[in-house]
Amino acid sequence: MFADYRVPQILHHLGILSYPSSLVRMLYAGTMLESGCKEELSLRSASIIAVERVREEILRLIAEEVGAEEEEGTVSSVLIDFYLWDLAKRVESGEEKIEGIETAVMMPTHRTRSIWY
Repeated sequence: MFADYRVPQILHHLGILSYPSSLVRMLYAGTMLESGCKEELSLRSASIIAVERVREEILRLIAEEVGAEEEEGTVSSVLIDFYLWDLAKRVESGEEKIEGIETAVMMPTHRTRSIWY
């Protein structure tokens, strides 16, 4: 997956990531996070781990449904990333609403000047 700014936003909204109150204050204030600071690295690394765990759970559910192990290549972290990125845009714009699970408030994205995004 690509550790960008939209994926942590939607992972938080879905309740997969939680943000400490200090980060929530920074996001609402529009604070620029320095490239490589602990908050930015935490968001990026937690997003990568979370997407990998989502991928593992999808594979587990597929295997459970078909009664056998599925090839790991059948589910790509990159495709999950693309889906989550697009979902974040649709939810933020009001085009789509998540139904059937409790969600958190859609937080602002983090802001970091970097050559890595």
